[in-house]
Amino acid sequence: MTYKNIDSSAFPSVLSVFPLEKCLLLPKATLPLNIFEPKYISMIDDALSGDRFIGIIQPSIKTTNKKEQNLESIGCLGKISTYIENDDSTYIVKLTGICRFTLLNEIKTDSSYRKFEVNYNNYLDDLSETNTISDTERKKILKIIAEYLNVNDLTTDWEAISDTKTEILINIFSMLSPFNAKEKQALLEAIDIKKRSEVLIALSEIAIASRNTSKTTFIQ
Repeated sequence: MTYKNIDSSAFPSVLSVFPLEKCLLLPKATLPLNIFEPKYISMIDDALSGDRFIGIIQPSIKTTNKKEQNLESIGCLGKISTYIENDDSTYIVKLTGICRFTLLNEIKTDSSYRKFEVNYNNYLDDLSETNTISDTERKKILKIIAEYLNVNDLTTDWEAISDTKTEILINIFSMLSPFNAKEKQALLEAIDIKKRSEVLIALSEIAIASRNTSKTTFIQ
């Protein structure tokens, strides 16, 4: 999917949302999902018969006595780019992140899943190709990723990582890293890719230090 010809006027003003804790979808990155709950199977069915858009958003960390869980105020619009329908009518789908949105009012419908009025105006820069990360900053990001993989005994295709555009690299690492819900939301809400890079580096450094301390303690 290319971003050069995306027309934000085609974005739905009323969006079906899929709440997922500690799960992010970020612009220009992809998110695989295994859809098995009946209400979300229905949501995917409806999306596939329409514009293929759904929203990914986290449940709010705030407690509530309401029947419906509170949601965070910021999520990300995704478009179903590929899907597989299994024999049992469940789905494996791949969402491509398009643009973040602000949650407004919930719309009461007969659907088993939830729909909200949303607004994209604060995040239309998500549609642009950005190049605000310097070579020095990119090297620091790559160093942090390498250290994070090393302390967690993880391996990856480093050549593929090195060839990935910086913005996509930051967004993918933000999505894949096992940070808590609050930290994930901070990454999502970072005003631009430069700020997200700063947040990602800070969180990763904390995680690396904590992991190294745990290993040292265990060895002792």
